[in-house]
Amino acid sequence: MKIIRNILPVLVLMLVFNTGTIAQGCSDAGVCTINTMKDHTFSILPEDKNKNHIKTGITYGLGEYNINVTNPYVEFTSFVSEGFSLSGKISYAFITGELASVNNLSDVIITANKHIYKKEMSLLALAIGGKIPLNNANTKEDNNPLPMHYQTSLGTYDLVVGLNYRYMDFGASLALQQPLINSNKNEFIAPDDITLEAAKFPSTNSYDRKGDLMARLSYNIDVVFQKLIIRPGILSIYHLANDTFDDINGDEQEIEGSAGLTLNANIFVTYYFASNKHLELVAGFPFVTRDARPDGLTRDLVLGLEYTYSF
Repeated sequence: MKIIRNILPVLVLMLVFNTGTIAQGCSDAGVCTINTMKDHTFSILPEDKNKNHIKTGITYGLGEYNINVTNPYVEFTSFVSEGFSLSGKISYAFITGELASVNNLSDVIITANKHIYKKEMSLLALAIGGKIPLNNANTKEDNNPLPMHYQTSLGTYDLVVGLNYRYMDFGASLALQQPLINSNKNEFIAPDDITLEAAKFPSTNSYDRKGDLMARLSYNIDVVFQKLIIRPGILSIYHLANDTFDDINGDEQEIEGSAGLTLNANIFVTYYFASNKHLELVAGFPFVTRDARPDGLTRDLVLGLEYTYSF
């Protein structure tokens, strides 16, 4: 009966959130998936919290216009001292759609993570770091520029600052991801001929993407003690200002509606094979979106699988 009581709220949440999947959300530029901001203080057993961790994983996302995006990645976290760790993550992307099939390295994200408040029932952690692009977002097909939807990186050097708080079974994260240097060299200008497939994509020539403010709330359910953990949550991303691009005359144009809120539901299911080995499944369902999403990060559905080994 205890297991049924624990799982029932999760099923209800998923049913409610699924009613919004006709909308499009996600819009994660990277900050939502870094180690500290994913609330992994929940899914790491107490005896492993100060051990090194290596994670390998893969995510699949269904984007706009039936574009399929697959992202394998590797992440390593090393504890330098009690409550202080360094994390590094590198990702790749395979993107397929009607315009092209591309694959390339994406980004490197490096963060320093510090416990700044710790009690028996609560923990507050700070993360500071940055995202380094591994290409300039100007992949082409037959020498034709491709829109941002087909780029494996945003082409920006970003500052990442975040706080993660845990109290008993509740968790909350708040983070800022702010581009500092724009190395985006995208050249895509939407064609005037609306019969062309490329005409439905927004122009992103010399694309300048603005920052994001991320907030996450989650609840930890220990279904089978230290064996099976389920964590439903809500993830919000507020894009702080409208993005811009340069038109065919070289004049900067603001992309109306690209600022604003996206809201997503997600659920993490973690299974422990041993105290130092676990597998995690994640699913995300969007239900609130911005009016315009020129960055190509829109996903109708996100699924991910991650394996963690600590030592």
